[in-house]
Amino acid sequence: MAILTVDQLAQLRRECAQEQATINYEKSQINVAIQAVEDTFEAVRPTLSTNINTATAPLVLTAAQKRLLVKMWLQQKARRE
Repeated sequence: MAILTVDQLAQLRRECAQEQATINYEKSQINVAIQAVEDTFEAVRPTLSTNINTATAPLVLTAAQKRLLVKMWLQQKARRE
C-alpha cells in the first residue's frame, strides 16, 4: 500500500474542488477517499500489467507506455460517465 504524501493529497483535493460547484465533504473524508483509490489501483496494478502483456503478446509495452495507456483510458472513461 502506497501512502500518499500530504502534498499529493492537497493537490488532488484542489483538483477535485476545481471541478465542483459545491464541496459537501470534510478534508479528512476526501483524504481517505483518495487513499482508497490509490490503494485499489496499487492492488490491481500487477494484474493490469500482466493483462496488457497478454493482450499485446509478443509485444511487451514499457512501463511508461502502460502508464500513458491507463492515463488516457481513465480520462476517456471519465468523459463517458
